[in-house]
Amino acid sequence: MRRMENYVRRYGPDFGPRLYHALQSQAAHAGVSARLRRKLDALTGKAPATPRNPKIKEVLPLFPEAAEAEGCERSVGVGIGA
Repeated sequence: MRRMENYVRRYGPDFGPRLYHALQSQAAHAGVSARLRRKLDALTGKAPATPRNPKIKEVLPLFPEAAEAEGCERSVGVGIGA
């Protein structure tokens, strides 16, 4: 629900545009704050913050049946960034 028309339709012509702009400004402010925090950490030599949601480190084969038929073995747990 990111288009202003949806907000106007849902919340009315008076409050819809105000809510839309407020939420857009809040989202933009959060993005700017995160980027500035990363830049400041890089400039001061601090280690970057760890993400709240760690990415999956396990890489699974695209077609596991074909890999088993060919006799290929993949080690589980080895993936991107490991």
